[in-house]
Amino acid sequence: MSELKRAISNDKVDSLKSKYLTYFGVKSKKNLKAELVNSIAEGLTDQTILKTYLGKLSELEMALLQESLFNYGGLIDRGRFTLKYGDFPNKPQSSWYYRQEPSDAVMVFFYTVDSDWYNIRKMPEPVMASLKQLVSKPEPDRLATVVLPEPLPNHHILFERERLALSELHSIQLLLQDKQIKVSEKTGVASGATLKKVSSAVHEYYGDDPCDDAKGCESMLAYGWLRLLGNSKFTKQSGTTLIPAKKTDRNPADTIREMWAQWLNNKKEDEFRRIDRIKGQTGKGKRYFTDVLKRREVITAYLKECEVNAWIAFADFANFMFITGADLEVTTALHHLYIYNPDDGCIDGRSWDYLEVRYLRCFLLEYAATLGLVDVVMAPPNDDESFYDQYGDMECLSRYDGLRYFRLTPLGQYALGLTDHYKADHTESTETPLTIQRQGRIAFDREPTPWEQRFLSLYADHHKDHTWKLSRKRMMETLQIGGSVDELKAFLEARDDQPFLPEDCESILKQAAANVGGVEIKEEALIVNCKTQDIVEFIINDKVLSKWCQRLGKQQIVIPKSKEKKFKESLNSVGIGCV
Repeated sequence: MSELKRAISNDKVDSLKSKYLTYFGVKSKKNLKAELVNSIAEGLTDQTILKTYLGKLSELEMALLQESLFNYGGLIDRGRFTLKYGDFPNKPQSSWYYRQEPSDAVMVFFYTVDSDWYNIRKMPEPVMASLKQLVSKPEPDRLATVVLPEPLPNHHILFERERLALSELHSIQLLLQDKQIKVSEKTGVASGATLKKVSSAVHEYYGDDPCDDAKGCESMLAYGWLRLLGNSKFTKQSGTTLIPAKKTDRNPADTIREMWAQWLNNKKEDEFRRIDRIKGQTGKGKRYFTDVLKRREVITAYLKECEVNAWIAFADFANFMFITGADLEVTTALHHLYIYNPDDGCIDGRSWDYLEVRYLRCFLLEYAATLGLVDVVMAPPNDDESFYDQYGDMECLSRYDGLRYFRLTPLGQYALGLTDHYKADHTESTETPLTIQRQGRIAFDREPTPWEQRFLSLYADHHKDHTWKLSRKRMMETLQIGGSVDELKAFLEARDDQPFLPEDCESILKQAAANVGGVEIKEEALIVNCKTQDIVEFIINDKVLSKWCQRLGKQQIVIPKSKEKKFKESLNSVGIGCV
């Protein structure tokens, strides 16, 4: 028996008679199953009959055939099709059961796969081959870009994360140098006090929790930065303190690119654990979670398809991924996950919206946007009322529900490997006019933008209102971790209409550039206390010992830490003990 006949024979006789009537337009005079199978198989591969039949299908039915043939692998995907076309060619019966079935006109091409007990209907390969000669491919799915409304709706805020991330990286590096970041010795997760400290060094999306059901809204960026830095090779953990692993003079964009690549390969952390309103993740359900590396790979592939500097509605992006069949799946066992208690069962019906869409938002906001790969527009979570809690009165499902729009930045293009060089493009950004006064005082004409404030805080102290003053201390700290005098000078010149910087300001900048690295710490030293001044004189004048030491005080000398062992051995050899 041929493959086609074997597939058709999986249907019962009554079903075959119904399909025969639908396809040929007349009742079958044959009652034997084998005869029905042969007749239907011949008809489905007869190009003349097939062409005539296709001409009778509705536009929606033809669309379903096109999608099944070229995008669904011969299957029917009601969810993807309905989301794309806004409708579905249902069977016309009034019973709720039959509304779940496609129309008879379409179902003549679909048969149960190998008597599968799941009753999966699929087009047999010979039928697909015949149809592809007569049915054209559907238009390729394209991700739509949008123009942001002007002004933005109430409570919507645009965050230029590319610009903010580059300056925030410097701010957090200063905290690392000052050993201000405390984390759990076992898990590496930051304490609440540390989150608050880092939040004050970055520009968070929310000033406080806008939704009682999603705690932690006010520290999303701080959390993201600390997880990304803690996972990177640029930091190490010393007890409960996160510190720089080594001094680096690499470009901030290169640092961010490496941090992103290292996070994509982090197997231990799963961003979905941050969607803490969904329970059951740590019990039996834990073993059914999919490979987090694959999930990130899928999202990253879609991000690479985004047009640089073009705004995309997040809902459009999520829908595009769903319609095109993105292989993004959080778990293979939905029944283990729940919101209130295991008996609710409210995850199963809308798993994509509850799981994958929430995961996608978290990944974009707490990791991609934190590093400046995307700029975002945020609103209060669920202000669009897209989440409805039929089991209670929960306002929102996650702290990430406020993401409305995003755009891939040139920094994101560089971090994703789409280009070998990073060149910032800030032509659309507003430059707030300022006046440079005596002794490095800077007065803005009005409230500077969040990025301008963040950038200037690296080099100057904020005094009052819109006034700042260049700080030698801040300048030195920032220059030592990759800051640039030229970048600061360009910032000031672009906003001051004077043809030249004031002489005393120019002097401060030149002095700062000249003094970077003015003192180099080579190695650690030991202070040695001598019992008497005679011992000091003996050591300082000894041919061997004097090579490693220098007088510090009346009864103190200094030696390199690396010479401690040899110094002690030499002292012992001349009869002087060292404790």
